[in-house]
Amino acid sequence: MLSRLCESRPGTSGQVGPKYIILLVLLGKILYNLITICCSIGDKSLVVVERCTVMNEQLITLSKVFSERIFRIPDYQRGYAWTEKEVMEFWSDLLRLSDNKNHYVGVLTLEPVQESTYSQWVDDLWLIRSKKFSPYYIVDGQQRLTTSILLIKAIINLMNQKNIDKLNYTSSVDISKRFIAESKDENKSNSYLFGYEIANPSYSYLVDYVYSGKTVDKLGNKETTYTLNLKNALAFFEKELKKLNQNQLEQVYTKITQHFLFNTYEISSDIDVFVTFETMNNRGKPLSYLELLKNRLIYLSTLFTVSDDIKTRLRRDINDCWKDIYHVLGQGKTNYLPDDEFLDAHFHIYFCHELSEISKKYRRQPYFYQANMLLYDYLLDEYFVTEKVFASTLKTNDIIDYIDSLKESIKTWFYFNNPSEAGYSEDIVEYIRKINYLFRPQRIRDRRYVGRERTNPYKVLILVCLQNAKDEKTLLKFLRILERYIFLKELIPFECYDGDFSLFNLDITDMLIKLDKGDLTVVGISEKIDKITTDIVENDTTTKNLIAFYKRNGFYNQNFLRYFLCEYEVSLMKSSKADIEKLNRDVYFNKGYNSIEHIYPQRARQDYWLELFKSYTQKQRSSLRNSLGNFVAVSEAKNGRLGNKPFPEKKNGNHSFVGYKYGTYAEIELTECDDWGADEIKKRGLKLINFLNDRWKYKIGNSTSDKLDFLGLSFLKSKSKKV
Repeated sequence: MLSRLCESRPGTSGQVGPKYIILLVLLGKILYNLITICCSIGDKSLVVVERCTVMNEQLITLSKVFSERIFRIPDYQRGYAWTEKEVMEFWSDLLRLSDNKNHYVGVLTLEPVQESTYSQWVDDLWLIRSKKFSPYYIVDGQQRLTTSILLIKAIINLMNQKNIDKLNYTSSVDISKRFIAESKDENKSNSYLFGYEIANPSYSYLVDYVYSGKTVDKLGNKETTYTLNLKNALAFFEKELKKLNQNQLEQVYTKITQHFLFNTYEISSDIDVFVTFETMNNRGKPLSYLELLKNRLIYLSTLFTVSDDIKTRLRRDINDCWKDIYHVLGQGKTNYLPDDEFLDAHFHIYFCHELSEISKKYRRQPYFYQANMLLYDYLLDEYFVTEKVFASTLKTNDIIDYIDSLKESIKTWFYFNNPSEAGYSEDIVEYIRKINYLFRPQRIRDRRYVGRERTNPYKVLILVCLQNAKDEKTLLKFLRILERYIFLKELIPFECYDGDFSLFNLDITDMLIKLDKGDLTVVGISEKIDKITTDIVENDTTTKNLIAFYKRNGFYNQNFLRYFLCEYEVSLMKSSKADIEKLNRDVYFNKGYNSIEHIYPQRARQDYWLELFKSYTQKQRSSLRNSLGNFVAVSEAKNGRLGNKPFPEKKNGNHSFVGYKYGTYAEIELTECDDWGADEIKKRGLKLINFLNDRWKYKIGNSTSDKLDFLGLSFLKSKSKKV
C-alpha cells in the first residue's frame, strides 16, 4: 500500500507531492516506533519505507559512523544551533552513562552525494577515489554529530596541552585522522571528514578556529550566531574536560566513540531530500520559519523550467541572501535577533497589500496577534509552493524580488535593533533606544509557538520609515511622535477610552500600503499619529476614566511603570552636573530582574514602618504602597537586598548592601528626606505627575484633588484647589 502511494497521487500524472511524502514519512515513523517497542528496543527511530530509504539494521557507534565516510552539511541546512542548554544536556547524558552501557543519540539521515557534485571537492577527491571514502550530505542529525566532533576536538586539544601521549592506546594524531582530517602529503593539506560546504559562512570558522587548520579562501571569518555557538560549545567542553584526570578523560573518549549509538539510514534517489528535510527536522531544537523558508526556496529553484545556469545562480543568490541575514542576526553577540521576528516584520511589509485578505482567509485575529500562523499558512503553505511553480504563477523573478527585499530590510532591521551602529545622530539613536525599551514589558509569546518570535506592529512601521525618511530631521520628528503615542497607549488602559477604542488605534496596514504606493510620506504618517495622540490627551472623559482606573488599581505591575521611572531617571541625569549614567538601561530592560523598588515595603513588618503608618487603615496603607510616588527604579537586582528595612537603613546602607545614597539619581534624590511617610509619598507622586505632563504633554485633571485621586491618595486631601 505504501509503495502504491509513493508512486502517484491523483491529478499529478504520477508525480509525488510534498504533502504525500510527508504523510508517508510520518506514517513510517509511527510504524517503526511500533516495531521497536514490540522488539523491546525502546528507542526513537525512523522507519524503513519501501522504495524510500536504505536503513542500517543496527545501532552503530560514532567510530563506525566515521568508517570510510566523509560528511558535509548541505547549503539548505542551518548552522550549529545548539546553545549552552542543549550542549549541557548532551554532556550530562554522557557523564550519567554507566560503564559498558550504551546511549541512543538519535537518527542520522544521510544523502549520498552524486559524483557530479563531489567531483568539485578538489581537496577531498583523493579520499573518495583513492581511499574509497563515501561522501554524504547530512539531512538530519547535524546538531548531534557536530556536538560529538566538538567534544572529540576538545579531547585532542587537552591531550596536546597536557602532553598526554595516548588515550586507550590511541594517540591524538590517530584520533584526529579518525574523526577530524586526513592528509595525503604529510599535513601540508587536509581533507576534513566532517564540515560544511565551502559556501556556508561557518565553513571557514570551523576549519580555522575549531580544527585549527587554514582555509584556502577565507570568507572573512565573520562571527554569526552559528559560529558563536561553535565557539561556545568547544569552550564548554574544554572547560569541563580540564576538571578530569586522565582515567576519566579516557572514559569520556570511550563513551563518545563506542557507546553513543546512532541509527543511520540513507535516502534513496527517488525521495525528495528537501521535503524529507522539512519533515524530519521536527525534533530537538525546532527549525525556525526562516530556516524552513531557505530550504523551500532552494527546493523550488530546482523545479523551474529554466536553464541550469539560471538555477545555479538562483540557488547561489538564495544562499548569499541567507548568509547576509544570519550574519546580521548574529552580529550582536549579546543581543541575538530572533530569526522569525525579522521574517515576520518583513512579511508584513512585503505582503502589506494582501494582509487583509490573508487574515480573512485564515480567520485569524486582526493583523499581528496571530502573525506566525499567517506567516506559516501563507508564506510556506500557499505562496512559495510547488503547485505555483508548475502552474507558472511563481517564477524565478518572484523569488529574486523577494530575496532582494529581504537583503534590503535586514540591514535596516539591524540598525533599528542596534542604532548606535547606524551612524545616526545622538537624538535619533536615543529615541530608537527608548522605543525598543518600551517594547520590552509588552512582548507577547504564543505558547504554541515557543521560540518563534512575533513582531510588535510598531516595529514594522519604524522599519519602513527608517527606509523611507528623506532626512534625519523628518526621522527624528517621527520617532518622537511615535514614542509619545506608544507610551500613552501603555499608560492608558483600553477600558479608559471614551467611545470606540479603535478610533485611537493606528491603522498600520493602511499606512504601509499608502506608503508603498506613494500616497503617503513619513511626514504624513507623523501628522496622522500626532492627530490621534492629540485626540487622546484632549478627551476629558478618557482622562476622567484614567484617574478612576489608577485610583482603583494602583500603579504596581502596570506596563508603563518601568519605562516611566527609567525616563525620570534620565531626566535627573540630564539636569545633573555629572551627566553620568548610573542606571544601565540595557541591563535594566533586557535582563528581566525585578527592578522596581517599593520604598514603603509591601511587607512592612519592621517597627519603624508599623509606627509610621499606624494611623492609616489597611486599605489606605495598601494604596500608599502602590501609589506612583512610592516606586523607584534601582540599579541591578538591588531591591531584594533592601526589602523590609527601615527607610534610614535603605537610605544609608551598611556593610551588606549599598543604600540609596550611592545609587541612581532617583535614589539619591530620596536621601533628601529624613523619613518616608504618607506626606513624602504624596509629594513625590505630585512631582512625578508634573514630570508626566512636562515629558509627554499629558495633563492629569485640573486640580490637586484630581491628581490625588489619580495617585490613589484621596484620603490625604486637605482641600481641593485649582492648579
